[in-house]
Amino acid sequence: MSNRTSLKSLAVAAAIAGLFIVTTAGRAEAQVGTGGTLGITGTGGSGGTAFAAGDFFTTIQQQTDPPASLTTFELSRFFNKAACDCSTPVNIFIALLSSGVAKRLTAGITSGTIYIVLGNGCTSFTSSVVATGGCLTVASEPVLTFLNQASYSVPTTARTISTYFNATGVPVDGGTTTNGTATTGTAAACTSPLGQPFTTTVNFNFDFGDGQIDLSVPLSVQIDLTPPPAPTGVTIRGGDEALVIDWQPVDQAITTDLLGYQILCSRADTYQVFNEFPNDAGGTSAGPFGASFQTCPATRSGTGVEGLDPTFVCSGLLSAQATSDRVEILQNDITYAAAVVAIDNSGNASEPLVNFGKPVRTLSFYDVYRDQTPQGQATGGFCAISTARPVAKTTAALSLLAVATIGVVITRRRRKRR
Repeated sequence: MSNRTSLKSLAVAAAIAGLFIVTTAGRAEAQVGTGGTLGITGTGGSGGTAFAAGDFFTTIQQQTDPPASLTTFELSRFFNKAACDCSTPVNIFIALLSSGVAKRLTAGITSGTIYIVLGNGCTSFTSSVVATGGCLTVASEPVLTFLNQASYSVPTTARTISTYFNATGVPVDGGTTTNGTATTGTAAACTSPLGQPFTTTVNFNFDFGDGQIDLSVPLSVQIDLTPPPAPTGVTIRGGDEALVIDWQPVDQAITTDLLGYQILCSRADTYQVFNEFPNDAGGTSAGPFGASFQTCPATRSGTGVEGLDPTFVCSGLLSAQATSDRVEILQNDITYAAAVVAIDNSGNASEPLVNFGKPVRTLSFYDVYRDQTPQGQATGGFCAISTARPVAKTTAALSLLAVATIGVVITRRRRKRR
């Protein structure tokens, strides 16, 4: 009996093992998707192995050594007019996070391409946005290369990323040539036809080998090519070795991203007022005041104050509520050029509207007293105290007053005693 029981147990175990092998083999045959899915192609994997947007890290990097990734805060302010004008070099960067690295072997991906495409709505090969030319393919590489290296970095410029597409998809800004008639207005390079900031999208589009976009990972980028309006009602008053500058503030209900104001000045409309000095890095600073705005030297129109030269800054960053400031350590009777500029959060500065003023020596009370007609004769100091000896009549009068005062005091004391 025991032998028969053992044989039956072995037969049952063998049957179970065979069933497990058959089941396992069947699952392996069903996993044919190029993205690693169960019988489904082109989705990036499923059942815990599908790639999702959260498996990737995307950003824009500054081309430093090593490259520095912009934070979310920096990314919202980096793409200003100066960066566009100077075609500042940047990298578009994507990398696998730890969750993505864990999926590389289980996703079953054997072919395909990753495309980096600029433009809103550019998430397929057949969309209407693509058809009208509203997408710009910046670069591409095989998906397997990206997965093996776990990252992909594409050199480009701020000017390329600042491309603006109008309603028909025609690029009209950011250094890209106009390809047709723009229905929402055209603009010179590095200016916004909208007259305000706009958002563009860097799309990381994955084709896992089936000829379609199976996964799109977007990166939104704020583009601000529009400086704030210049302050109005600017006046300059001369002070003693100083200029007092007043202005009407910019309407923050309209300019919602106003950071503050800064003053630029020059001596005789030509020379710097505050010179550079050596810094700890072995170079020179821009002077005692650092510029809170950015400009591109290659595209400045004018020099000095008119050219928004940072070395001509004559104040720190003033608050968005400021309406006046005093520039000191100037020279009296010398004409100075000065302008107050509004600055937005992206570092764009308004056009510098130049005014002129002259510091003047401030007269004290004594100066006015001596310069009047007829001229005052006191020589200053203890001018209210006479140094001459009192005459006899004055001495007698003072003596009588003193005696009378003593008599009054004695009389009051006697009355109190009674």
